[in-house]
Amino acid sequence: MDSLRITRLPAGLSVTGDVHALEDINIDGHLDGQLTAPDHHLDVRLGAVVRAKIVAATVTIAGTVDGTVAAARVLIEPTANVRGHLVTPALTLREGAQFTGTVDPARSEAAMHVAKYRQKQT
Repeated sequence: MDSLRITRLPAGLSVTGDVHALEDINIDGHLDGQLTAPDHHLDVRLGAVVRAKIVAATVTIAGTVDGTVAAARVLIEPTANVRGHLVTPALTLREGAQFTGTVDPARSEAAMHVAKYRQKQT
């Protein structure tokens, strides 16, 4: 969000496992696992495929996400295909976006606190 540095997972790269980001992150490739960036923005770009449990401050999805997303704000773009559970008080679903799943607006603050605590433990 306020970060000048951005971590990139480029197209053609597949990562399996846990990713802990200390700055904003753009994903163009594939991620299977867990992504934790509770103080930063995650951008799942067009063509990216993410199967993960995600905790981030804000999330923008233009690619494919299958899993759980916990964030203060989630934006699902028209090119997105999202399947799973969203934990957020602020969801924007743009016309044309595909979303199958559930939304829980009440638990996002608790999820962010847990993610920050776990990140400090590692």
